This record gives sequence, C-alpha cells and structure tokens, in this order.
Amino acid sequence: MLAGLNALELGRLRISLGYGTHKKGRPLSPIEVGELLRKARSEGMSLQDCAKAVQLDGTGHIGRFLTILELPEDLQHLIGWGAEKNFIGFTAAFELTKLGNAEEQRVVASTILSDGLTSKEVRQIAQLRNRSDKNIGQCIKEILGMRQQVTKRFVFVGSMSLETESNLAKKTQSARDLILASAIGSFGIRSATGRLGPKLFTLVGNEDFNASMQEIGKENIEARIRALVSKALENGLSES
Repeated sequence: MLAGLNALELGRLRISLGYGTHKKGRPLSPIEVGELLRKARSEGMSLQDCAKAVQLDGTGHIGRFLTILELPEDLQHLIGWGAEKNFIGFTAAFELTKLGNAEEQRVVASTILSDGLTSKEVRQIAQLRNRSDKNIGQCIKEILGMRQQVTKRFVFVGSMSLETESNLAKKTQSARDLILASAIGSFGIRSATGRLGPKLFTLVGNEDFNASMQEIGKENIEARIRALVSKALENGLSES
C-alpha cells in the first residue's frame, strides 16, 4: 500500500502505470497519476516507495509525473497518454516544463495542438529558447521551418460556468472527456475532438472544423457547449 491512498486509488494507479497497458485502457490521466503520487509523497512516501508500490523499476517516471504538475492549471486537462491530435502527450508535457515561463509554456502548448508538435520538437524549442536570445515565437518558427510539410489544425478554447466547475472537478479526465464528446455530438459541430477540464474546454480540428466554427459563429460555441455540458451533468451521463 501507499500511505494516503485507498485501495481503489492504488489500483487505478497501478493499472495506469502498468507495463503493456493500452493507453485507452488507463483509468487515470497523467495529471491524475501525478496528483495521487503527490498525495502519497505528502504522507512521507519516498520516490522509491512510490515506484515499488506501482511496480516500476526506477524512480525516473515518478519524478516526471510530479514535474508536470508544475505546468499551468489551464493546460493540465490537455495532457494525455501517447500523442493524438486533441491533447498534449505526456512526454511533450514533460518537455514543456523545461520552459520556465508559464506564458511561453502556453504558447508552445497551443502550437502542439494547432501544428502537431512532437515531443522531440518541443524539446528542441525549449533547448533553443534556453540557449539563445531568440523569443519563443522565433524558436517555434525555426523548429517548424525544419519540417518538410506543416499540417495546420484549428483550436478553440472556452470556459465552463462557475455552476459546473465543482461537479466537473470531482470527475476523472476520461469522464469529463466523455461528457464533452457527447456535447460535441449533440451540437453538430463538424470534425471536432477535444478535452474538458473543470474550468476550460478545448476543441481541436481541421479545415472542416474551422469552416463549421465560422458557420455557427464562434460567439455561440462557448454558450452552447456550456449548456450541453450542464445538461449532461444533470442527466448523469457519467458518474465516474
């Protein structure tokens, strides 16, 4: 056992970190893993204790999960496993922490979503920024310029209402994402995927998504998503 964690929390932690676990079968997001590890650490558990409890050979990954908790709160719901179009992969998130400035982290995070930056490219941007006098925009442009082809995606960020924040904060990331997926489907906005945090939601898509946003009107999207999420919570779409 790990001090500070109950049997359910420890079980979810082990499944999420287990070797061979498929990323879509993990019950916790990387941030949720970090939060449980931080909880155990606050009860006096060492990095070695944590690694042993979740059956990892070393403490390196434990440290990474704790490190990504230092990223701005408004980015944390975007962090997921692997590398897909609608979120920031765990490795890329860790590379983001090497930028000490929160605003620069936000700029690069947005570029991960819009331009599909890989974790290697995020690392290169951080290295260039930290070793030169170039600003973050120049660093991003230089690294993107090394690509043979750039695929552009479009990003929309909106906020949740104060009334829903507390209910959303009680749910896991996977449960919140299920709610958002249902809202997107009900709304009818085309070619969109996204992530839902307690305070913010993020939609990502291609040219068709951008065209759909223009047709609907960006000013209408936030209010409509808010209403659909609120309705889903009232109907108990996800009890996780």
